[in-house]
Amino acid sequence: MTGSQSSARDLFVEEARGVELTAALSNLPLSHLSDRIARGELIGSCPACGGTDRLGVNPGKPAWVCRGSAGGRDAIGLAAHVLGLDASRAGDFLEACAAVLGRPVPDGSTESEDERRERQARIAERKRQNEEAAAKRDREANDFRAAEQARARGKWLYAKPDGQHVVYLARRLDCYAHELPIAPFLRTSANETYWHGKDDRDPRAVPVELFTRPAMVAPFVAPSGHVIGCHLTWIDLDRRPKFRPLIIDPKDPKGEPLPSKKMRGTKKGGMIPLVGFFELDGLILPDPHRPRFVVGEGIENTLAIALVEGPRADTIYASAGDLGNLAGPADAKGRFAHPTLKKADRNGVLRPVWVGSPTPKPEQAPDEALQAPPGARDILLLADGDSEVHATASAMARARTRLEASGALVTVAWPPRGSDFADILALSSFGQ
Repeated sequence: MTGSQSSARDLFVEEARGVELTAALSNLPLSHLSDRIARGELIGSCPACGGTDRLGVNPGKPAWVCRGSAGGRDAIGLAAHVLGLDASRAGDFLEACAAVLGRPVPDGSTESEDERRERQARIAERKRQNEEAAAKRDREANDFRAAEQARARGKWLYAKPDGQHVVYLARRLDCYAHELPIAPFLRTSANETYWHGKDDRDPRAVPVELFTRPAMVAPFVAPSGHVIGCHLTWIDLDRRPKFRPLIIDPKDPKGEPLPSKKMRGTKKGGMIPLVGFFELDGLILPDPHRPRFVVGEGIENTLAIALVEGPRADTIYASAGDLGNLAGPADAKGRFAHPTLKKADRNGVLRPVWVGSPTPKPEQAPDEALQAPPGARDILLLADGDSEVHATASAMARARTRLEASGALVTVAWPPRGSDFADILALSSFGQ
């Protein structure tokens, strides 16, 4: 590569690094996300690995995540992921930069000495601008995160300790209310509004209120014991078997139903406390005398195991909220192609669907994924049998490896294919 070619590409890369997520979206195959916006987050299928709501992009933070697979905060990483590129390879990295900028990689035509100096000066200036912009985004992201955490904490604090969530859980687990494991930190919001999309007629682009009905509210708790977020599950006691409402997007009435669960604030690094926790000076802490830890994605699955087990007096029961928080980020170098699934890229070429590595990302921070309680020596991870099996198996292997690093004995329990533990209990076949 000539010096002029290298210099031109250096500037090209710096320009790409300065592109914000919002500006890059129009150059990527993500137009289908625009109608799935809710409180600043774009949600929809991932062009690289499919699903219906697997990919989330929040330009305001900025951040993006492909559930259980990958994530980041820059447009180049998002482009590489959705286009099936390996950003650790120079050629793929430049192709991702080209996608972000919407123009081809420079060919490095000959330049004069004055042009070279001018180009180097522009590179230095672009780097300075990028660093200033990154620092500003970090400050804004921290402010946004703190405000969202405060709103989520308030939503949980003002919910009622008793209410329809008790009836919902009893019906979901096919038991009487008095048989339910005591989960004192679950609450009911009697009138919780479901916001989705935006009103195109309103210049403020405010979210649209689809309905208001009762919802179960659960806190996300950091290892410090502070409430950093909340988990919402809308309830419809007339809809069997899961007693959650069927939510249709009015802009896409024939599309996939919208999720009946949402999260506010921060979930990464936290957990939903169910059984075996106590409150002290406003903090929610795990019982240090319980050496066993049982955790799954959902509240209902973990409570199903707690119900079957008693619950056990030596066990802490919790939920991670979702598979990504349970498994943690993957080693970017270990992803693999799905054995059967393929997805057409923007040129119509079928490419393999990528699955996140079963190996954890090296040197990850504690707030990147759920952490086991300090005294946990025996950990049981609950898998979902109704999720895509290859991605779920890889994620559960990643969670097991990550949590074994503390020296704990970690095992994974799987329900039959196509169901979860709460389903089995509701059908009265669990344990038979």
